[in-house]
Amino acid sequence: MITRLITLLLPALCFGQFVYAESAVLPEHKKVINIASADSRPPYILQDERSGLELDIIRLALADQGIEVHFHFSSRNRQMLHFEQHKVDAIITVNQYSGVSGFFSDNYISYQNVAISLAKNNLRIKDINDLSEFGVVAFLNAKDVLGDTFHQMTDSNLSYLEVSPQQKQNKMLYLNRVDVVIADKYVFQYLNRLIAREVDVSENLQYHMIFPASEYFVSFHDKSLRNTFNQGLKNIRNNGVYRQFEQKYVGSAQ
Repeated sequence: MITRLITLLLPALCFGQFVYAESAVLPEHKKVINIASADSRPPYILQDERSGLELDIIRLALADQGIEVHFHFSSRNRQMLHFEQHKVDAIITVNQYSGVSGFFSDNYISYQNVAISLAKNNLRIKDINDLSEFGVVAFLNAKDVLGDTFHQMTDSNLSYLEVSPQQKQNKMLYLNRVDVVIADKYVFQYLNRLIAREVDVSENLQYHMIFPASEYFVSFHDKSLRNTFNQGLKNIRNNGVYRQFEQKYVGSAQ
């Protein structure tokens, strides 16, 4: 699958190594880099396939600049540890709340987190503070990345918890063990596929749009490598490749 995707952008692929025209200008730093990534978070990160919208955007942006990527999958805490110990060159899906050092790239992807409830419960949730009245389950580290207002809500809500792996959220909602799930809409819909044999996922849902889009960045140790990534990202946005992959993955989650 990766080969088919890369060929949309690159002129050739040979035995897993990219072949570039002799006139291509390659960066001075190393041509293969290691990047820390979360475990599976479909449709953004598909660990088994080493693909997904987020990984493909990063891979294609760097491939545009002649750089190959090896992704290393682990928990957020281990990702951060490996990055700070310089065992990897970069870490993805970070923002100003992540507590990560380094040189931040341009925004390469945005998640749209929402509050999700069962429609039959007819919950009235107009803003983040309304969540304090309900049992809420979120993804791991949500309280640290969704802003100060959300963090304050979690501190005062005794019925708030975070779980991993994330499909546990889906199960808890459909089994009426919580009132509200906090998740990216497309992640939630993809994960329903994984639990469809265990619980009934046919119930109608209500999406409460109480969060702004969450912009995410790649943090690099090396400033020049960050700049190189930004140039590749700009190129795949301008030539339409970025939009093509966005439609592919998000469209399949509708």
